[in-house]
Amino acid sequence: MNTLKRFIKFLKPYQKLLFFVMFVLFLEISFELSTPLIQKIIIDDVISQGDYNQLITLLIILAILYALKQLANYIQNYYRHVLGGRFILDLRVRMYAYLQKLSLSYFEKISTGELMSRVTNDVNALENFVTHGAAFLVIDFFRLTGAVVILLLLNWQLALLVFIPIPFIAVSLRVFNNKIRPVYRNIRARLGDINSKLQDNLSGIRVIQIFRQEEKELKFFSEESEKYFNAQVKAIKLWSAFFPAMGFLSSVSTILVLGVGSWMVMQKQLSLGGLVAFISYMVYLFAPINRLIDIDNVFQDAIASGERIFEVLDQETTIKDAEFAKPLQDIQGKIEFDHVTFSYQTNETVLQDVSFVINPGETVALIGPSGAGKSSIANLLCRFYDPDTGQIKIDNQNLQDTHLSDIRSQIAIVLQDTFLFNSTIRENLTYGNPNVSDEIMIEAAKTAYAHDFIMNFSDQYTTEIGERGIKLSGGQKQRLALARAILMNPRIIILDEATSSVDAEAEFLIQQALDAVLKDRSALVIAHRLSTIRNADKIIAIDQGKIVEIGNHDTLIKMDGLYKKLVEKQLSYTTIK
Repeated sequence: MNTLKRFIKFLKPYQKLLFFVMFVLFLEISFELSTPLIQKIIIDDVISQGDYNQLITLLIILAILYALKQLANYIQNYYRHVLGGRFILDLRVRMYAYLQKLSLSYFEKISTGELMSRVTNDVNALENFVTHGAAFLVIDFFRLTGAVVILLLLNWQLALLVFIPIPFIAVSLRVFNNKIRPVYRNIRARLGDINSKLQDNLSGIRVIQIFRQEEKELKFFSEESEKYFNAQVKAIKLWSAFFPAMGFLSSVSTILVLGVGSWMVMQKQLSLGGLVAFISYMVYLFAPINRLIDIDNVFQDAIASGERIFEVLDQETTIKDAEFAKPLQDIQGKIEFDHVTFSYQTNETVLQDVSFVINPGETVALIGPSGAGKSSIANLLCRFYDPDTGQIKIDNQNLQDTHLSDIRSQIAIVLQDTFLFNSTIRENLTYGNPNVSDEIMIEAAKTAYAHDFIMNFSDQYTTEIGERGIKLSGGQKQRLALARAILMNPRIIILDEATSSVDAEAEFLIQQALDAVLKDRSALVIAHRLSTIRNADKIIAIDQGKIVEIGNHDTLIKMDGLYKKLVEKQLSYTTIK
């Protein structure tokens, strides 16, 4: 029940509206429960006495009660759905905001599709309960309580007969809950698997098609869908058997009351109007019980979804501001790695005792074989992760003692696999600085050698570029990424294999752009191509997580070490002028 308690706490900001809805619900049920008593008076007193005036008065009262009930129903229905919609809106936004704060290590453990399922499908399950299940729970609680009290007042002997099945229903419901809850959790997990597979396949549709793996992926997706279906069938089997059984238990009371009540009427121990009213109130008793069983089905689904939601909200953010973090402003751009050792969650050491300095305005290139730890250095500098030991400093200030927002406001990164949003060129360019003027934006595009190809589009800077910039070439994407980085006006720039996936012409234009972008900025360049790194102020060669060489191009060539071997290997495949 811990999930339910936390869930209720989430409703605290809406308690005023919640109490108002409950008050209106109470009024609605009060109007509803009054009508059988008036019907009893009409049958027992008015009809037998032939009092037409009293009949008209009571019919008018009935009409007023019915009208008030429907008015209350309208008010509570409107505000109940507004309350549910607002709660779910805030919860979904809260989940998204929390996801943005989580460390990259969390996203390495869970798929995007699974997270999407929790933010959409699981939140929707809660919406169903808040908007409908919880409201009917309150309505039926009032209705059930009122019916019990009135049944006891009408005839306590018959009331005892009505209550006979209730303990059996309560015990059965508890057993049912224990069986159905893990089933619903499994359904939610299977739905997450489907979303994960779907997201993965749609993102890689070009790869699937070029390798002709449509049938294979269809088979995998069908298998995941079949698992989801089988989990649903298991739940259907449970509640399909349970609900009719509970309905039969309810009908036993009706049979007992009809039999005993009819005998009491014939024995003049109960009036006919009293029996009719009693049976009407039995409907108010057992209809809520049967509906509560249905609601419990929705409730168990919501609890399963709530557990999955809280699993996300309970994740600890490992990368966050220290309690006494200091601001990092007006930096010069000095970067220092001081005896840094780092490993990912696999506990396999990626960097070991790494130390180097990048002075303000200096360009330092990292080279080494794949898996040597180059990208890990970039990730640490952006503080996507923290080192196991050692310190990383900017302007002699430890990053772990600095505000994250200050660090990342001073760093721009251009990756090999450039990520662009499914929006316009302008929106992508100004993503890190949305208030920039068109003049400055265009100047940045010109600096990155992107303006000319942008102007060739019919919509120019308002051109929609598709998901991940699918309408652009690799070189065009990279130049947009460079222009985006320029518009951030960072003191530090990171280039991670920024030219490795483009052709020679695009590389030439990007290299021209880089000369302008890197001017007066501290730069960390990760690259394999000699053309990208040979003019760096300093080159650091890394192998198996350790720095093995530091120097400029000419110095490292003379050392006849790892750098020279990598250069010679590259020259054996291409001619560099």
